[in-house]
Amino acid sequence: GRAAGAAAEDGALFRPLSFESACQAASAEKKIVFIDFFTTWCAPCKELDQTTWKDAAVGRLIREKAVALKIDAEKEGKDLAKRYKISAYTTLLLVKPDGTELDRIVGYRPADKFMAEFSAGLAGRTALVRAREAVNEAAGKSSREEVQTRYDLARTLARNGSAEEALREYLWCYDVGMVQVASFVGVRGSFLLSAIKQLGRAHPPALAALRDRRDEAERVMLNATEDRRAAMDFAALNGALDENDRTLSVFDALPPGDVRRQGLLVRVFDLLVAAKRYNDAAEAVPLSQMRAQLERNLASIERMAATPRPPGQSNPFPEYVVRTTLKHVEVLAGSGQLEGARELAKKVLEIDISDATQRRLREALDRAGQPGFADDIAGKPELAR
Repeated sequence: GRAAGAAAEDGALFRPLSFESACQAASAEKKIVFIDFFTTWCAPCKELDQTTWKDAAVGRLIREKAVALKIDAEKEGKDLAKRYKISAYTTLLLVKPDGTELDRIVGYRPADKFMAEFSAGLAGRTALVRAREAVNEAAGKSSREEVQTRYDLARTLARNGSAEEALREYLWCYDVGMVQVASFVGVRGSFLLSAIKQLGRAHPPALAALRDRRDEAERVMLNATEDRRAAMDFAALNGALDENDRTLSVFDALPPGDVRRQGLLVRVFDLLVAAKRYNDAAEAVPLSQMRAQLERNLASIERMAATPRPPGQSNPFPEYVVRTTLKHVEVLAGSGQLEGARELAKKVLEIDISDATQRRLREALDRAGQPGFADDIAGKPELAR
């Protein structure tokens, strides 16, 4: 992020003051304190620097209403971030001169949206007030709108420290709302469970609620041999509880060909690969699925390459694609599907032909029991090194 720079009267947006000095200045100037909590690795923080904070209207609004600070939450601002329970980046905090929090904005906002939310927070229409209003407005409209607004409300409550009410909203989404709206099925088994898990770090009843639902899903799954969804819920909940070994134990106890195994397979894929159970892993994610996933990922890489990124902002996605595909190559080689392994390995090397990736490919093939196959891939004898 940018350095604090000169004093506000010289035109800089952020002032080089301590929090205590900023509170004193805000009191004297009849303003609030505005804090941009950033980290050096946070992409939305860099995006704010490149766009929103350079906007002239944003600058005028902040200088008129606030004493603004830019604070690294992992360095000099560590204690302050802890005091205000900052758990996501970027977080923008509106604070009264006495240190009382007025409102917070979490995540990147373009200039116009930032100004609207900043002004609303100043006027007492905080993020929480706005989230409750959105839920009321969605009542009686589409199910999708109701689920989205209640999910947003739950996240806002969690950020504001209202853990009990946040949990109630999250569990309504899990038990009722997201079950009824097909487009939320993926969110229900991933982002929603992650949010409840995060809430559970400071609010143990959230983890207890996940365990209760996991136990119920297991009961339903074991009593209903055709219930694949209960199996998927059981596996997803174990994932959120960091108890994937429990999923693997149940998977192994079910007979081959049992439909419930299909509901568990994707969740135990990494465990199967780590245990070198390549045939089971190949059943979990067949070659056709690996191909389709890689094609989607390659298309995403192309789209990203066509959109310039802000200076200093790296793109971690190609490395994720390489890592995932190397795991697939290992499974294919280990399960004897050598042509499929060759096909995917060539595509990995098209993404990144660095020595490091070539070495990782060889290591994957060594683990799969196909060390001699490495020097044959893409006609690159150097892989045999």
